[in-house]
Amino acid sequence: MPDETCPAATENIPAAVKSLPEAAAVRPEARPHRISRKEKSAYSLGALNDLIMNNILNNLINPVYNLALHVSPDLTGYAMAVPRAWDAISDPLVASWSDNFRSKWGRRKPFMLIGALISAASFIGIWLVPPHWGSMAMVWYLILLSVIFYTGNTFFLVPYNGFGYALSDDYNERTALFAYKAVVGSVGGFLLPWCYWFITRPFFSDTIEGVRFLSIGVAAVILLSCLVPVLFCRERYDHRIAQQEKIPLFQGIRDSLKLKPFVLLIASVSIMFMSIFVVSGIGFFLNVCYVFDYDEDAVAVMTGLAGTLWKVSSLLSIPLIFFLSRKFGKKTPYLLSMALAWFAALSAWWFMTPENPYLQLIMQGLLGPGFTCVLMLTDSMMADICDLDELKTGKRREAMLGAIYGWFLKVGVTGSAAVSGVLLLWTGFDIDLPAQSAETILKMRLYMALIPAAGVLVSLALMAFYPLTSARVAEIKLELEKRKAEESAQA
Repeated sequence: MPDETCPAATENIPAAVKSLPEAAAVRPEARPHRISRKEKSAYSLGALNDLIMNNILNNLINPVYNLALHVSPDLTGYAMAVPRAWDAISDPLVASWSDNFRSKWGRRKPFMLIGALISAASFIGIWLVPPHWGSMAMVWYLILLSVIFYTGNTFFLVPYNGFGYALSDDYNERTALFAYKAVVGSVGGFLLPWCYWFITRPFFSDTIEGVRFLSIGVAAVILLSCLVPVLFCRERYDHRIAQQEKIPLFQGIRDSLKLKPFVLLIASVSIMFMSIFVVSGIGFFLNVCYVFDYDEDAVAVMTGLAGTLWKVSSLLSIPLIFFLSRKFGKKTPYLLSMALAWFAALSAWWFMTPENPYLQLIMQGLLGPGFTCVLMLTDSMMADICDLDELKTGKRREAMLGAIYGWFLKVGVTGSAAVSGVLLLWTGFDIDLPAQSAETILKMRLYMALIPAAGVLVSLALMAFYPLTSARVAEIKLELEKRKAEESAQA
């Protein structure tokens, strides 16, 4: 895990910037803020909620609602798209409330607590659907409970991300903080891919009983992962933020989308995630009906192994990502990771075959570092963008920026579920057939390899134009400190 005493990113700062008079007269309270290991660890535990809230439904919907309850994949795909349409309203709304909230507990913690409670309770409820109901009744139940679940996610994750963006103003210390978060997310991620395997164990009467038992444990983790950062992290909540004018919702959205680095970042990440996750359903059923010939237990084991290898490779890559970001800035390792993800996506054509089924583990081992680098450095870049936003608007709006970024990310992940079901039907796949045709299998294999590869290539091209280098971030910080010094002198 990266050490907390990482130096400020000065090696790439031009001499002209270092020699500015303001650099020699920075106020003591404006010096880069170091975060203790204890506080980094406490904040990072919230990454378990980030991981669970954004991924667990996608992992369990196919095996539970499609295979166990026999709901058509296209219907569950549409059902899982509805909450993301609601996110278009709830994410910026909660962000605006949080940015403008004033209390003795700060701007973030009350929302985080409410969100964790809602998510924990509704996650249990999602799997209490009566199995004897018809498909459409089950779909409407799933829509209602998933909307409640993702509303809770919004109340926790939007303020939580804004909380993290403000914990330090140091270029490299921010990356260190989110490296801690990435470690916790990777360690917690070891359990996520084994959820399907767990709920199919013979000591449960069926998959429905298994997922209901699992949901209680997941709800407990959601609550614990909220309480630790709330109790052991101190919000950076200075008097300027407490006194700043409240920002109207639509003005906040409009100002955010005027930031070029922000638009490039969210476009790149959301396209990458959408292109990869849009074929997740195809990948699952490709293993079921082609690679393992309807051996459900073998598919469950492969799902667990693939997810575990993903997390092992992710965990091992974090120190290297941190080293490269300190040496070359954040953009270079970001682009390298996307290139790795592109190769991994394309390799599905050769690695997902019945002759050598376990070669697909190589693909997962390559995707893990690619995704981890993108997510870890994106969080750190978002903190830099918050500084740029303050320079342009004079306001601290971490939650709003995080909400807009998060919304596009969630569209890329869960919104793609609706398209995934349609793509599966376009291949000719029929869940009621005992075997799929050769033409259907060929289409599934082509979609699985080409769609993600094309999307990642577009994402890589967009990020090539990202302008916030370490030198530019240092200039922004100096300009902000000069402004704050002038405001203090006038007060």
